[in-house]
Amino acid sequence: MSDTKGRAGAAPARESAPARDSAAGGGPRLKQSLLSRHMTMISIGGAVGAGLFVGSGVSIQQAGPGVLIAYALTAVIVIVVMRMLAEMSVTRPDTGAFAVYGRLAFGRWAGFASGWIYWVGWPLGMCIESIALGEIVHGWLPALPVWPVALLLLGAVTAVNLGSVRAYGEMEFWAVWVKVAVIALFIGVGLVAVAGLLPDTPAPGTTNLLGQGGFLPMGFSGVVIATSGAMFAFSGTEIVTIAAGEAADPAAAIRKSTRTIMWRVTIFYLGSLSVVLLLLPWNSTAVGESPFAATLDHLGMPGASTVLNIVIFAAMLSTMNSQVYASSRMLFALARDRDAPSLFARVSRRGAPHTAILFTSALAALCLVLEIVHPTTAFSRLVSITGNTVYMTWIGIAAAHLVLGRQDRANGRRPVPGTGVWMFPALTWAALLALLGLYAVMIVLEESRADALLALALTVAVCLTGLWLQRRRPSPTA
Repeated sequence: MSDTKGRAGAAPARESAPARDSAAGGGPRLKQSLLSRHMTMISIGGAVGAGLFVGSGVSIQQAGPGVLIAYALTAVIVIVVMRMLAEMSVTRPDTGAFAVYGRLAFGRWAGFASGWIYWVGWPLGMCIESIALGEIVHGWLPALPVWPVALLLLGAVTAVNLGSVRAYGEMEFWAVWVKVAVIALFIGVGLVAVAGLLPDTPAPGTTNLLGQGGFLPMGFSGVVIATSGAMFAFSGTEIVTIAAGEAADPAAAIRKSTRTIMWRVTIFYLGSLSVVLLLLPWNSTAVGESPFAATLDHLGMPGASTVLNIVIFAAMLSTMNSQVYASSRMLFALARDRDAPSLFARVSRRGAPHTAILFTSALAALCLVLEIVHPTTAFSRLVSITGNTVYMTWIGIAAAHLVLGRQDRANGRRPVPGTGVWMFPALTWAALLALLGLYAVMIVLEESRADALLALALTVAVCLTGLWLQRRRPSPTA
């Protein structure tokens, strides 16, 4: 479907005209120019960034080898949540994604809350990526402080997003191919080393996996704490459902993307982390700082670690690009539905929600103050807080799916083949209870309590605001 602003003979739309996407109908729209191959790579690109390449080091320090349990558990939940999103978004493709599903399931307050909680996490995520990028540049050029570099790169990614969505899709397609190739090569070389087939590198056996305090040196509490970082690492897989409103064929793109994400996240995360933990002691300083580069240095490939850092730099730029995209589209959808100021529903002549993009990037830039004030702890705290907002988002998705899934089946509307949740509603209930249980444990544990309570307080405040708005103004009709 072409944008209405480009039709011959029609009066050109004003730069700041409010927009509604394909699901809402009427008025200028976001352009539907993303192809199936773009959507598939977007779903991977959003999840493969600082959370894997740098944040996993923080998680390893929190749980030791038990981090594999944290990531495996999170991966299972991701697979189920993605299936929920596939089922709902194929039936209801919309740029607002889960905010729309919350609204349909529980009322305006839930759509308001789920949309804003999801949006808040992304400026923090953009800040995390920019700090990690700044650290890489600082390593190359020690005279450059981290935060100015982070600010400069954040501005560059913002400029890319102000262009056409098709350009964004093409950039992600090729950038993600590079990510995939590098991770596959890393896992391949690592497995050869684990088998003892590399010269001058004896097979480590289980010495590093079990010999540094055992598989669970921090106990199961460390595993639970590490799930917050894993949540942040896996966040971004759901971007494909947000992009559905700008896809040429939403149903086909979502079906394909959600199928492939299942095995890819398992291989990328569990495969690469297993290689790191088998080859290096989990409690080494180098693993905590950069597990991938530390592994290559251990294998006698210092030049390879430099090349890897260059690739990681490009990969994290790509992930931050996806984060700007996802957050701005969610803010656009909230404004479209009168749950955010109407100025955020303005669309540029290139079809980009420019005011939403600029506001989101400005907040991410403001968060960089944490890097200036607390340079040693800013990254890990932001990872934890952002992971907790992902918890809240996924809890909301599971709750909405329980309601909408029942409604669809009661009305005789079966899920499109390849998208339905298995064993509904049992598996949806299992995912919801697992998320709630893990979050409850995080509140109980002293190490994670402060950030978990902060995210919970934010969620309660946003829900109460949504209820207040629902009483004041009825939900707008599409």
